[in-house]
Amino acid sequence: MAGAEQQKRGRVLVVDDELGIRQALTGLFEHSGFAVSAAESSASALAVARASELDVVILDLRLGPESGLDLLPELKALHPDVAVIVVTAMATIDTAVDAMRRGADNFITKPIDPPRLLALVEKGLESGALRAGSARLGRLAARAVRDPMSFDSEAMRGVQALADAVAPHATTVLLFGDTGTGKGMLARYLHGRSPRAGRPFVELNCAGLSRELTESELFGHERGAFTGATARKLGLLEAADGGTLFLDEIGEMELAVQAKLLKVLEQWRFRRVGGVVEHDVDVRIIAATHRDLEKDAAEGRFRMDLYYRMNVFAIRLPPLSERRDDVAALARRFLEEQRRGHRLSEEATELLLGYDWPGNVRELRNIMERAAILAPPGGEVTLAHLPPLGPRGAPESTGALGAAERALIESTLRAHDGNLAAAARALGVSRGLLYRRLAKFGIAAGADAGTEG
Repeated sequence: MAGAEQQKRGRVLVVDDELGIRQALTGLFEHSGFAVSAAESSASALAVARASELDVVILDLRLGPESGLDLLPELKALHPDVAVIVVTAMATIDTAVDAMRRGADNFITKPIDPPRLLALVEKGLESGALRAGSARLGRLAARAVRDPMSFDSEAMRGVQALADAVAPHATTVLLFGDTGTGKGMLARYLHGRSPRAGRPFVELNCAGLSRELTESELFGHERGAFTGATARKLGLLEAADGGTLFLDEIGEMELAVQAKLLKVLEQWRFRRVGGVVEHDVDVRIIAATHRDLEKDAAEGRFRMDLYYRMNVFAIRLPPLSERRDDVAALARRFLEEQRRGHRLSEEATELLLGYDWPGNVRELRNIMERAAILAPPGGEVTLAHLPPLGPRGAPESTGALGAAERALIESTLRAHDGNLAAAARALGVSRGLLYRRLAKFGIAAGADAGTEG
């Protein structure tokens, strides 16, 4: 049980050339439930670091004739996410700057105050875990954008040209477009094509969040900042430091939070909720909305100053109904993502091309995921694997005209024994279009409707 608790608390390396201090700190951390290693020199510390996983290093500034600061870069190279707390007899500004530049996370002066040291270790564990998780998300995001935008349309060629132009810069980008058009996908594309690609990509969807929750998520909070805040929490701004913060549905953010975000964009500094210390941050902000922010700002629903500060480089993503040339390429890509070797049949492609796609790219992705579940592995996705897709944006035929169209389709199907392909040729339309009309009128196609007669 003790071993499990040690692993739960974390792994600490104490580096000090004084035996008494090593023994005292080892006892302190073991009593507090940590797994502890100790080293008396740079060489022995590196040997431990190469052989073990580490979460926190307690590093004496003076290791006999050696400087502990010289060890810092090597420790960070072996364990990039490890938190290093430097122990020194007297902390000066020059020493602090040098240590922070080399990778130290914090300082404590001698004589060591055990409760303060344990608090710094807990903070180091939290920061290290956040760095590790953020870096992992950043790597995943970078891999996900190798080919994020499958398209053949002229409209999307213009979008990519804008994206490629702004991606290498730290410029704030504002993405406009209907829900489901792929704004999140484009944000990851921008991050993956930027110098920050290896750093974190962190996302916050502002829709439906209260002011308090948005502030806590974005800025973090200090212990005791509000009821239930039993520990310090680092916010997404800190998680995204060095990388990209994507604020989805920013038009839904409450005005009070917008004011704080404006300060970040102007000064690149922020305070945690309930805190008094200002923290510097280096992030690239990408925001997205389906709303008309200029209109919202004029009507007082969005801060005008924040709108102008965000709207440095705007990119509009057209709805899928305006880029039908992209439907087939996207559908094939989404099938490939399922990794089951599916192909898209000609009839299924025709059906997808004729649909209005009110849910845009997201709706297409969901439909292809469904089709991949229904179609046999390695087989072809046919009409049978797709839901009925009527032209939802088109006005319905009513009255005598609708009745005449239905009668024509039914008589043609009867004449060709329910064979959909033959009936479509006789009517001079594609099988996809005929399939949609069957769905609209509630006409059941014959069992052999998907085969040539």
